[in-house]
Amino acid sequence: MHNQYGSYGSSYQQQYGGAQSPTIKNPSTGQLPKVKGPDFNDRDRLNDMLSTEKYLTDGFNVFVRETSHQDLFRDVLHILTQTHHAARDLFNLMFEKGWYTLQAEQPSHIGKQHQKFSGYQTQFAHQSQFPNVDSY
Repeated sequence: MHNQYGSYGSSYQQQYGGAQSPTIKNPSTGQLPKVKGPDFNDRDRLNDMLSTEKYLTDGFNVFVRETSHQDLFRDVLHILTQTHHAARDLFNLMFEKGWYTLQAEQPSHIGKQHQKFSGYQTQFAHQSQFPNVDSY
């Protein structure tokens, strides 16, 4: 896979020199105490809500996949979509407040995974149905 810099992730490697993955995080809002007490704070509440939304989407995914009645399928699919949007909104809010941290992946690992899964395309019976990932 190539980007505007030639090979996959070369700009990232130049910027970070292949060292440990940098943390992707917004600065904390300062609303939380330095030492966590036993009380539920706003971060705890949002984290609990996000965990619940993730749990619900997992269940609704199974429900939708195994529903035979078309009207029920459509209704639950709509609920599933709303649940995904709610989870995304909670994630965005937590990330905005600096309460959700991500680790950037090493470009070499991304490239290896891309090669690994690109090789799986040859195992599909109808390869012409799947667009080449590198063409995007």
